Amino acid sequence: MIKGLKAILLFVFILAFIFACILLQCLFVFFRKKRVYYISQAIHVFSLIAVSIMGIKIKIKGFSGLQNKKGMFLVTNHMSYVDGLVAAKIFPLVFIARGDLEKWPLFGIFSRVSETVFVNRTSYENLYKEIKNISSLLKDGVNVILFPQGTTTSSMGSVSFRSSLFEAPIISSSDIVPFTIKYKKINGKCISEENKDFVYWYGDMEFMPHLFKFLSLKNIEVEIEMLKPIENSSQNNRKLLSILSQEAINANLNS
Repeated sequence: MIKGLKAILLFVFILAFIFACILLQCLFVFFRKKRVYYISQAIHVFSLIAVSIMGIKIKIKGFSGLQNKKGMFLVTNHMSYVDGLVAAKIFPLVFIARGDLEKWPLFGIFSRVSETVFVNRTSYENLYKEIKNISSLLKDGVNVILFPQGTTTSSMGSVSFRSSLFEAPIISSSDIVPFTIKYKKINGKCISEENKDFVYWYGDMEFMPHLFKFLSLKNIEVEIEMLKPIENSSQNNRKLLSILSQEAINANLNS
């Protein structure tokens, strides 16, 4: 019963969000900066509601005052489709996602109307356009989040980052803000090998069965820890920024 009610409420709010974003796109069709700003705020409001429906409780640690900054290039570890909701509950933002997400049923529509930047790494020309798009969003004061692993993983101990999209904050002279997402408890029990797959989504797990299993949970406790922002300088390059972000996140995950 609880699972069914959660699913219905979530579906209703997804439809409401899609309608709101379409409305914003129509109202600000010729005003991209305002359109993306308001859509990032809509994502934030949607996430506030969605995590409440899902029973997700979030504790924030680390640097204070970052919630009020704009144009941040946010990077974090990636273990589940829930990560995006958790992050967007803290910050208004837009997502960077794999190109195949655009074709998913319902969530593909969700992503398209929410100004998600879809990345196609197989084409240098397309990748360059996407980097320019991301840098433009950052210059406009929009927070952008990247999961630099490129895919989800079941391990919190070590992550490996792809560096190509770190060119965007260099072009826009934006700070890189690394942070970690740690799932601490599921239904009051510490996360472990026995219960982690209720939240973690990786490998060849099917999405819909996992989502319904996730919705059957009563509550999930998550810890977000903001790490020291990485300032841009003339000596930086995308590989160095990627390495610095990766080292900071791995050190925190292993502490």
